[in-house]
Amino acid sequence: MSDFTEKLKSFLHDPIDKCFDIPTHIERAKNYAQKLGISGVEEVKGSDQIASCMERSLLPKEVTQDFNEVRHPLCAGKLPIEDCEKKEIFKAIGEVYEKISNEISNMDDKKKFFYLWRNLQDIIYQDLNNKSWIKYLPILPADTRVPDHSIWEHLKIASALHAYWDEKNKVLYQNNSLFLFTIGPVQSFISQARKTQDFYMGSFILSFLTFKAMEVIIDKYGPTNIIYPDLYKQPLMDYWLNKNGTEPISYDKNSILLPTIPNRFVAIVNTTKKEEIVNLVEEMKCRIKCLIESAKDLIFCTLNIKAHFKINSQLSEFPEIYWVAIPWKMDGRDISFDDLKEYFNKEGLDKYRNLWKFAIQNGEFQPNIGLFYELLYSTLEKSMGARKNLREFKQTEEKGRKCSVCGERDVIFFRETANKNKFLRFNPYAIDLTDNQRVSLKYLADGEGLCTICFIKRTFEVYLEKEISKVFDDLTFPSTAEVASADFKERALNNANKEFFEFQEKFKEIFQNKYPKVRPLPKIVKSFGDKENLEGAWFFEENLTKKRLKEDLEIEGVSEEEIKELREALTAIMNRVGKPNPYYALLHLDGDNMGKWLSGELLPEIEYAYNSEVLEKIKKSEAVIKESDKEIKTTFMEGLKKYTPRKLLTPAIHASISTALRNYALEFVRKIVEEEHLGKLIYAGGDDVLALVNLKDLFDVIQKLRWAFSGQIKFENGEIKVDLSNKTGFVEKDGRYLLTMGPEATASMGVVITHYKTPLQIVIQKVFDMEKKAKKEGKDRFAICLMKRSGEERIAIAKWKYDDKEDTIEALKEIAKSFDEENKEGYIAKGFIQKFATEFAHLKDKEGCFIGTGDIVNNEILRLLDRSYNFPKEQKISEEDKKKMEDKKKMKKEFIEKLLNYMRDLFWNIGGNIDYFINFCTIATFIHKRED
Repeated sequence: MSDFTEKLKSFLHDPIDKCFDIPTHIERAKNYAQKLGISGVEEVKGSDQIASCMERSLLPKEVTQDFNEVRHPLCAGKLPIEDCEKKEIFKAIGEVYEKISNEISNMDDKKKFFYLWRNLQDIIYQDLNNKSWIKYLPILPADTRVPDHSIWEHLKIASALHAYWDEKNKVLYQNNSLFLFTIGPVQSFISQARKTQDFYMGSFILSFLTFKAMEVIIDKYGPTNIIYPDLYKQPLMDYWLNKNGTEPISYDKNSILLPTIPNRFVAIVNTTKKEEIVNLVEEMKCRIKCLIESAKDLIFCTLNIKAHFKINSQLSEFPEIYWVAIPWKMDGRDISFDDLKEYFNKEGLDKYRNLWKFAIQNGEFQPNIGLFYELLYSTLEKSMGARKNLREFKQTEEKGRKCSVCGERDVIFFRETANKNKFLRFNPYAIDLTDNQRVSLKYLADGEGLCTICFIKRTFEVYLEKEISKVFDDLTFPSTAEVASADFKERALNNANKEFFEFQEKFKEIFQNKYPKVRPLPKIVKSFGDKENLEGAWFFEENLTKKRLKEDLEIEGVSEEEIKELREALTAIMNRVGKPNPYYALLHLDGDNMGKWLSGELLPEIEYAYNSEVLEKIKKSEAVIKESDKEIKTTFMEGLKKYTPRKLLTPAIHASISTALRNYALEFVRKIVEEEHLGKLIYAGGDDVLALVNLKDLFDVIQKLRWAFSGQIKFENGEIKVDLSNKTGFVEKDGRYLLTMGPEATASMGVVITHYKTPLQIVIQKVFDMEKKAKKEGKDRFAICLMKRSGEERIAIAKWKYDDKEDTIEALKEIAKSFDEENKEGYIAKGFIQKFATEFAHLKDKEGCFIGTGDIVNNEILRLLDRSYNFPKEQKISEEDKKKMEDKKKMKKEFIEKLLNYMRDLFWNIGGNIDYFINFCTIATFIHKRED
């Protein structure tokens, strides 16, 4: 019998329909398992007891409850459940298990476990998607009395644990450790980029290497042992399953292109022996180092590059790996409160001791090691903090010319047609790739010198295409110019299709095999059909010069006549749809206080764990607490709140947070950025999102990303809409309720709007700075920086929402619309901003905040709007329009009144900060900007 036999039993010990009828759930579990050829699921009690410890220990004896409610694990939200015909449900579920039995009959227990973990929910949904109750499938609770975590989370944790219940002696044995692994450096590695593809590949490599370490846990213990992040439906996990013979349902091989795995993971490992854990880590390190070495060898072989002594020296520095493990038992016994003295003060430990005593005296079941989970996780994080403070310092001698990308390590590879001594003078060992025909300009530009790490990052796609998947073949990531020009291309495809493709054909005719094609942004890729997409930079007239063509495409001998023809073809497009906007946006969203969420500090009050009816019962249920050897009678809820006013962190809560973050990244973020809008994701790892966005869709994207994080959205006709009234924490998508972080979870965002020619490293650093500024001002905010080509910067920061008013982005969308000369209701001249700035220049303090009375601001905004208003272009006043003047005056009046409300609210919501208000208005004008 393998370990996976026991894991399989643990995964099936409760039926997924348990909540519909608790008294018969054990028999149903046995029945369903037997249909799959698995027996003995009722004997698996140890892991179930630990996984269930929270709800069983913190419930009074003999409380029962029918299934009528689902509670959210991270907020006060709840969903009422409609009555369901349970016999019909049990029959339908049984038939699904019979169908599955045919699929898995020839699999060993390990493969069965992987198959059921990945596909069971999808198979049930596919077969029963016409049933009214099926929308609750992902959130069906494990316990109807404490319905704040799903049966899926419970089964995940139960199958991750190694435990045995000795029925004869009534003793619970377990052998588990909590494990934390992290890889880095993160921000510096990602931000060291000259091209968007460097930026993307930095994120991908860290995600890929972290998953490589996870594979050791996955292969030995299974994917459920990774507690954070949730691996269910993660692209790299699906890729791994498919490669190892388990086909995931609805597997999309292209999904692997998006990095979604964060640089750290928390796992339960089924051992407490130090040497076994060390061996696990050594295998992780070995897999990572071997992968890097294999990638290097394959890349060098493919590109015909000879190895060099300096290469391995630089590679040895990457990556940084840190890990810690906390065993759940010591000296053959479960860990005790006294074992954790060095991590917590006496007061902190006494709280848990008293809670333990309360559970023993009043709980339905006796507490066990499961009730220690919050302490164990806190110890784990504190240990990691201490470990990182002991960083190993290796001084590597780097005396030569520094890498063009990172600026830290010596140049090892270079291309230089004019002055090779620029590199060789200080780096005589540097490898000249100027004449290497296999190393294209995509990998190394003329005049560029790279260190080993940055070169491998730049060329890593070579390894991915040959060793991982053909989806990486001829990989192109959209440039900043491609993102900036995307709305221009969208307009051209719709309104100047003939001229658009004539320009591309003319370009191809002239440059032939040097034709710079790229994959379009996902939203418009279908509009191209089988036609190629010319790189966005060539739709800006300023680039159609001999000099630029030589620099970027290594093309000489282009005649002035040919350039003239290209310019004329481009002008034909612009005459139909206008000029392209040379500005684009880079955004970085980061969940607020994620450390506190993961440590349990921000969990809601304990009463929100319980079913509403159960809560009323336990408010009246008697309980006893002991203080100073005295027994004091109280109610169960009052006694419980004395020791834990908020929910306790449990493995199930951790699993819920992981599920919510996975849903956000995989179910919402990609749809918002790439399917509904003109954007391209760089990274989406749960609470962390990096994306390039075309300015036309910027406000829509950042608004949806923020509120989707809190689950305050809804789907209308398949499209995501903001819905601030949704405070349940659940979102229904494609006929299924999905768990989100809920309305109490917030996120901050940094946004940079800049010209496509602004050096990317500057933009990346600035977006991280903006995100930090947003958090520094109080979190739950966004900070936007407009970096003009002239070097001028405009920064503005605001909360996403103020009290019960409309969210701030909605106001900015209306303000941006008012400056658009194509607006059919009229528009405000951009001179409004300068006039406002002049009028209020002497009415602000050194922080930029207004000093004066409110009426001054309101009246002055109204006056300036009135003077700056212009009628729609097609409705300029003419002699025959004079009869309609009253209608036009009414239109103007309504337009100004509406805009005044938005501007006035924005001004006061940001604390009367005149600088921020002016900057927000300036930023709004760039949303509809045309080429400089």
